[in-house]
Amino acid sequence: MKPKPSLIPRFNLDYSFSDFLYGIKSCFSSDEFDLKPLGAVFGKTSFFFTNYGRSSLYVILRALNLPKGSKIGVPLYSCTVVFDAIVNAGCVPCFIDIDLNNYTMDPADLKEKIDDLEAVVVIHTFGRPADMDKIKAIAGDKHVIEDCAHSLLSEYKGRKTGTLGNVSFFSLAKYISAGGGGMTIVNNSDLSDSIQREIDALKKPSVLNNLKHSVIVYLRSFFYHKPWFGLFALPIGLSIEDKVDLTTKRSFDVAGINNNDLCLMLKKLAVFNMNVEKQRENSFFYIKELKDTSVTLPYEGKATYCNYYLFPIKFENKEDRDTASDFLRDKGIDTSKLYSETPLKAKQFYGYTGDCPNTEMLADTILTIPNHYTLKENELIKIVKTAKEVFI
Repeated sequence: MKPKPSLIPRFNLDYSFSDFLYGIKSCFSSDEFDLKPLGAVFGKTSFFFTNYGRSSLYVILRALNLPKGSKIGVPLYSCTVVFDAIVNAGCVPCFIDIDLNNYTMDPADLKEKIDDLEAVVVIHTFGRPADMDKIKAIAGDKHVIEDCAHSLLSEYKGRKTGTLGNVSFFSLAKYISAGGGGMTIVNNSDLSDSIQREIDALKKPSVLNNLKHSVIVYLRSFFYHKPWFGLFALPIGLSIEDKVDLTTKRSFDVAGINNNDLCLMLKKLAVFNMNVEKQRENSFFYIKELKDTSVTLPYEGKATYCNYYLFPIKFENKEDRDTASDFLRDKGIDTSKLYSETPLKAKQFYGYTGDCPNTEMLADTILTIPNHYTLKENELIKIVKTAKEVFI
């Protein structure tokens, strides 16, 4: 790929220099944190923190004290680190197909497989709330775990995602760009003590680790913005992605959260609803401008509020999707074929047997375009005008 200094990044890493300075200062803070911003959003409940979202899922599954080899229902359309957390917790992922209308877990497929499962992980993909009423009814007395990595501040029937299942977890690196960390919300008080025991057993990052983490996160964010993203970050990333397959590394370090990540998340969360509204406005602009094209655009389900963490566009076939992706990048707009490799990786490493046809279809036809709240008006107009040239 030729360097493109004006390339618009596909994702948003909003970790500014002021965030970096705040993070450095927070490295030396005490372990007493004011969790009122969390209570204001999610209500009175229990919160626990780890170094990654995947670590939070690992802790949750360990706390459930399930028999070794227990099957955990999880959408195949997912990042493979979710499967890694299940495997490392001593369980086995059992793959559930998705509903092509919403890109989240298909209750009908879950119903076919529920008898073999000990728990269910529901993913609110792209920030779109899953059909929690149907899923919980099918699950019965089995634990329902919400993966809210994409769905911060999304709502289902007036309730925030993360408060709907027995327990939930968030990835603080995503959307809110706190730098890193995972957060667990416990809605079933019977689980609080066991999760607390698992958290207490985790190693705590040192001040030096916190400092190094702040530097790495800031540099990563810096190079994920124009002009550095198109000049260096993406070309270098593309040049090594075929040589280094990070998805084969299935183990990961489980630890407590860095103080800087937790402090910054609490600071940002208090006012983050404004950024969500801006991202929704960007998404509605796309829907209005691209409604007469041939692609399938996202829509907001009945009685839901979607944070539009990502803006998914579905094509008729893989060839059209790939052509559009190449065209947009050539015109200065980067895109993501999110989870396009997951079905293949799941067959290679996680025991997937090919019983999720909707997911395999979506993995070949979905594309996300930049819709982040930091986009300028001229960038939004450029994305729409360019998209209309290829979304015929």
